[in-house]
Amino acid sequence: MRVDLQPAYILHTRPYRDTSLLIDFLTPDYGRVTAVARGVRKNKTPKRQLLNPFSRLLLCWQGKTDMKLLTSFESDNHFLTLTANHLYSGFYLNELLVRLLPEMDRHNGLYYAYEQTLDALQNKSDIEPLLREFEFRLLDELGYGLDFSADARSGCAIDTETMYECHVQEGFFSAGIDVPAQFLLKGEWLLAIAAGDYSDPATRLAAKHLSRRMLKPLLGSRPLNSRQLFVSAK
Repeated sequence: MRVDLQPAYILHTRPYRDTSLLIDFLTPDYGRVTAVARGVRKNKTPKRQLLNPFSRLLLCWQGKTDMKLLTSFESDNHFLTLTANHLYSGFYLNELLVRLLPEMDRHNGLYYAYEQTLDALQNKSDIEPLLREFEFRLLDELGYGLDFSADARSGCAIDTETMYECHVQEGFFSAGIDVPAQFLLKGEWLLAIAAGDYSDPATRLAAKHLSRRMLKPLLGSRPLNSRQLFVSAK
C-alpha cells in the first residue's frame, strides 16, 4: 500500500536504531499511523525540524505491516506555537491519541476536532473546556461515550435537580441513598456537559472527575507522562 500527500499531525517521535525516527501521526483518512523515517537523525537539516509534535505536514508512506515506511514529507504551511500550559495540554492530547487510538482506525471527525482544539490552544483559549470536550469526543469515537441526557435505567430525561451516580459501562442513573457525596453528579451538571457549557466551576470539576473515571480503565495503571508536566509547572 502506498499513500501520497496525506495531511497529518505529528503526535510523537522517538529514536529508532542509529539514525532513524519512529513517528506516530494522525491523519483524516487513516487514523493514527506509525511509520519509520529513515536516516532523519543523521542529517541535522531544517527539514528535520518539521517532524515535531503539532506540525501539520503532507506525508507519503508505504507498507502493509504494522510499521510503515515514511518515504517523504513536506510542510503544509500550517504552523502552531504553543506555550506553557497550552503546550502541556497539546502533549496531553497527543499522549491520549497514541495510547488509546488503534492504529489505522479511521476517525475523520476526531482529526478535525483535534485540529480545532490545537488552534484554540494556540489562541490561548480556556484550557479546561477544551480538554473536556476533546476527552468526551475521544471516548465517543472509541465507543465508550455515555448519554448525558437520559437516565440509563429508567430512560427518563435527566432532571436538573436530581442527583445521579455513574457506571462507566452503563451510564447515569438516580443515586441511591448510600452513595458517597464525592460520587454524586447533579443533573444540572450533566446537562451542562452535554451542552458544552463549562461556565459553572462545579460543572468543570464534575466533568474533570468524570472524564478521569471514564479514561482510567482504558489507560490502565501506567500514568500519563504529560500530566506530570502540569504538576511540575505548579
